[in-house]
Formats: sequence, C-alpha cells, structure tokens
Amino acid sequence: MYQMVPLLGISLIVYSVLTLTGAVGTPTEPWYVMPFVELPMVSGDTWLVSWGDVFLLGSMGLLFVELLRATRTGSESIMNHAFSVVVFVVALLLFIIVEGFGNSVFFLFMSMTFLDFMAGFIVTTVTARRDLSVADGTLG
Repeated sequence: MYQMVPLLGISLIVYSVLTLTGAVGTPTEPWYVMPFVELPMVSGDTWLVSWGDVFLLGSMGLLFVELLRATRTGSESIMNHAFSVVVFVVALLLFIIVEGFGNSVFFLFMSMTFLDFMAGFIVTTVTARRDLSVADGTLG
C-alpha cells in the first residue's frame, strides 16, 4: 500500500499547509524566503540558507528515493506512477492558479514532480521491455 504513495506528495502537502495557513511567515516575507541559517564561508561571503532551500533539499532526497522505487515492477509501481501524474497536475494547477505558489521554489519543486513521473514511466517501460526480451529468450 505504501509503495503506491508518491513521496513528493508529502512535500506538496507540507508546502500547501505552510503556504495556505500562513502559520509561518508573513504576507511580506513568506516562509520559503525566511532565513534558516547564515553560514560564513572561507571566501568571506555569507551563505544565506532559506527555508525554501531546505524544502527543496528535502524534496530532492524524496525524489532520489522515488527514482530508486521506479526500478520495481508490479501493480504497486504502476499505481505509484499514476499517482505521481496526479501530484504533478495538482502542483501545476497550484503554480498557475493559487496565490503563494507562483515562485521559483515551487517551480523547482513542480519540476521535480514532472521528473518523478517521467522517469518512473521510462524506467518501468525499459525494465518491462527488458524482462519481456529475457523471458522470450531473445537476449542471453
């Protein structure tokens, strides 16, 4: 059951709750631009890490796990890819329509959801084709 749930859906829910409730941040400074940490660099620069950067880093970790899960075959994997399409479409609609979602942080996240479902379908198709070829005896 848990194999069918796309992990980037969790990130979408987190972003939506933080943005739509306004529980963190202000209208002039949304949560994703608020500073998380400032790190002094050897060069003398100060690296400002925002909460949006932390969100994207966590989402990239989830995308990595999703890409690893894409190598599995079975009905759970197909349903996961179908739900990944739903996550992408919802993210796309939020980006286009809803205030608070039209920014670079959410655009990059939405791009990750696109990569998730495209990579999942491609990996599953290639894996299934290879499995069929091996089962037919055409490959050694």
